[in-house]
Amino acid sequence: MALFFFSFNTLFAQIDLKIKGKVTGDTKGFNKIYIFKGQSQDSTVISPDGEYQITITSEAPDVMYFYLQYDSKVKGYVSPFSLFIEKSGTLQLDFDIDKGISSARINGPARSVAYFDYSRAKKSIHERINKEITSKFGEEALKEGTTNFEKAMDYFEKRETQLNDSLFAKYFNPNGADAPFMLLGRVSRLSLAQLEHNYSQLSASLKETKAAKQLYEKITSKKRSSIGSTVANFVLPDTTGNDFSFNKLKGKYVLIDFWASWCGPCRISFPRLRSVYQQLKGQNFEIINISIDAKLDDWKKAVKEENNPWPQLHDKTNLSKSAFFVSGIPTAYLIDPDGKIVFSSVGSDEKGGGPMEEKLESVFGVKLTK
Repeated sequence: MALFFFSFNTLFAQIDLKIKGKVTGDTKGFNKIYIFKGQSQDSTVISPDGEYQITITSEAPDVMYFYLQYDSKVKGYVSPFSLFIEKSGTLQLDFDIDKGISSARINGPARSVAYFDYSRAKKSIHERINKEITSKFGEEALKEGTTNFEKAMDYFEKRETQLNDSLFAKYFNPNGADAPFMLLGRVSRLSLAQLEHNYSQLSASLKETKAAKQLYEKITSKKRSSIGSTVANFVLPDTTGNDFSFNKLKGKYVLIDFWASWCGPCRISFPRLRSVYQQLKGQNFEIINISIDAKLDDWKKAVKEENNPWPQLHDKTNLSKSAFFVSGIPTAYLIDPDGKIVFSSVGSDEKGGGPMEEKLESVFGVKLTK
């Protein structure tokens, strides 16, 4: 008798999944289907009779993304659709070119089908909520600056969370090979307690997969940067290459703002942030910008253009992932004089009055003017 020890990945031989189908409608000559993962991309062509076929090779179960040349050229936008590659075999996707991949009739490996249905249902949520808002508040409520716009946006956010939570509960199978990928897609939305609970349900072998290990790292990062956690000292370079130590600001409230030169929402928030900075001057308060730019020249150029009057640092050590939980930018953390995280927020606030400003007003006992 022999005992064999192996990781979950070795449960799968190389995966060769043939994806094929029938496309109806006029492609107007834009007949390519692209599939990509990270920097890797492949494509196939829809034949004159509407048929296409492509074989995807993967070392282990994975999520890849499809998009249509037709969408880019005719509709003017690209809407990638995620597909779960579970195991070797055939995945049949028949769809109408104008309605897109999300309209497809699908047949194939069970978890690939379930993941497709989950992705399709998620894509329909925004349309559903917009209809609810129109019915509840009127068509004008979806236009910024109108009377009910803020109420509509508050409704949208709460309803989106509710519907996504419901969908996740319906499709999540802790024994399915797609489970880590579903959790990775919900890391920023689920609470730390929910994530830890769902992760604990995964089998020991599933936890050995690359996706599950990435998930564990994100959970650890989220735990490390949760409210009440202490921020350890870090040292990052400024635009001149000199090291800046976070300990220099010990005893102050510090707003750490993660951004990048290419991030539009980050940069349109800066004028308002500069106003807040001026209003809180002398209040034992400081701001730090930490850029996640890959290209130093782009970062330095943007720093010069923005001319923000506070320290500008570059995330050379990947602090945004190792010490903080930055799933999107801008992301901001407010640190108290004892070095503890007291608040965090995601998203731009170019007009002021957002959650972070409300927290600052509470901390400093002031009313920030707009």
